Amino acid sequence: MLKPKSPQASFYGSYLYDRIVPVDHLLRKINQVVDFSFTGQILKDRYNPDIGRPAEDPEFMLRLCLLQYIYGDSDRQAVENARLKLAYKYFLGVAVDAEVPDYTTISYFRAQRLGEEKFRLVLEQIVRQCIDKGLAKGKRQIIDSTPIRANISLSSITGLVRKCRENVLKTIEKQDTRVAKRLGLKDLQHAKQVKFASPEEGLQKEIEAVGKLLDKVTNELRARRIGPTEELKKDLELLEKVVADREEGAKDKLISPVDPDARMGKKTSHAWPGYKAHIVIEEETGIITGVETTPANITDGSQLQPMLKEQEEAHSITPKELTADKAYDWGENLEALNSNKTIANIALSKQVNHRNEGYFTVDDFLYDPENIKLMCPAGHISTNRYKEILNGYPPNKPGYAFQFKASLCSECPLKAKCVKNKEGRRIYISYYEPYFRQARERLATEEGKQAYRSRYKIEQKIADLTRYCGLRRCRYRGLDRAGIHTLLATTVCNIKRMVKLLWGRPANYYLESPVAG
Repeated sequence: MLKPKSPQASFYGSYLYDRIVPVDHLLRKINQVVDFSFTGQILKDRYNPDIGRPAEDPEFMLRLCLLQYIYGDSDRQAVENARLKLAYKYFLGVAVDAEVPDYTTISYFRAQRLGEEKFRLVLEQIVRQCIDKGLAKGKRQIIDSTPIRANISLSSITGLVRKCRENVLKTIEKQDTRVAKRLGLKDLQHAKQVKFASPEEGLQKEIEAVGKLLDKVTNELRARRIGPTEELKKDLELLEKVVADREEGAKDKLISPVDPDARMGKKTSHAWPGYKAHIVIEEETGIITGVETTPANITDGSQLQPMLKEQEEAHSITPKELTADKAYDWGENLEALNSNKTIANIALSKQVNHRNEGYFTVDDFLYDPENIKLMCPAGHISTNRYKEILNGYPPNKPGYAFQFKASLCSECPLKAKCVKNKEGRRIYISYYEPYFRQARERLATEEGKQAYRSRYKIEQKIADLTRYCGLRRCRYRGLDRAGIHTLLATTVCNIKRMVKLLWGRPANYYLESPVAG
């Protein structure tokens, strides 16, 4: 059941809005450009007309969520501004004296009513309106990713293990205080004050305490003939994982029990804890047509195909050209783009045999993929070939290493430009070499160079997202809610871009708070 909409129109209210909210105000322009009437349709399955107390109008609540990302408001600030600022009331479509829901209602609506799935539909509706207005055509697109810092503080390894152990004991304490004390809750408080000779000693002692605790919990549950609650089961799994992660070479390490989905990421020389936002934009207009949120340790290249498939299913968009940096130079990606007849303007990582300037590179050799043969610049055919790295990472690694006879190489007049060793030239050819060669040839053309230079546009878009839409630091915890954060930021970014493209930049386009009110 929905509450009836508050009538905005009264002579006094309309007069105030017309007088106080400027005609070129960002919120007034958004109302003119964007149609939010789709909200009720995508949320119709989240409301029961016959059960419960009347709920707030979904379009009103969506607009309130968007205002938070337009102006950087918290839930409390959004409610306060909606009570006091006429520009907010105008955008929300309510009367001057209309009541505003409690800030907890925003949190519930965002996480429970909408959630990541519905927020994705909101973005798709905005993109659809961009397509209808001719702002997104899918001719030339650019893909990249940007870091999102998790809403956490990092602990030492010892502190992380201890925190996970503490969570287990506190969960048990909720059920039975005496059992928690018996299992070591008091000892944990004492352990925090103990000083160790080295961090390694402290970590070892903590891991030993974890082992004892796990044994005690197992024995306690067995004695009571009960299984762990869902909360306790989750805490135990995190505790076991954080200990297992200490093993050398462990991947996908837990970095926080508060946000167990967050991971450490690295891009060039920058490292951060949290997530990644992967985005696809229209080169010409800057409209975001695809977005995905992943833990920070997920590679960029792995997201290219899923994102292009998603936008193709949602909007029937298949780009004619796609530009990306070398993080996306996977053989599988190039093959997929070729099969979709999409021109790849993608930089390639240099291979070993490209590093010696003045020497023949892989492009100087004639490769016959059908017969798996290789001819060198002197006309010699490789005499030996063997498979190398069948399941390599990234997927451009599987391929063949070709060997030429040492006797031929030693007497070859082109030896000085080809090989230094006495064993003969050895050269690696990826399974996807035809696509790599095609990509290299493309970037060698003037059209390819010009297209690749357009990558600055996605850097500008990422700057807008982080600086003016709050993407830089995640407001919420958990992968699903990080996805909500990303979708809200990109939706607002698209809406503002629509306004700028269709009406020009409003006077308060970059301000963090409305001028009016």
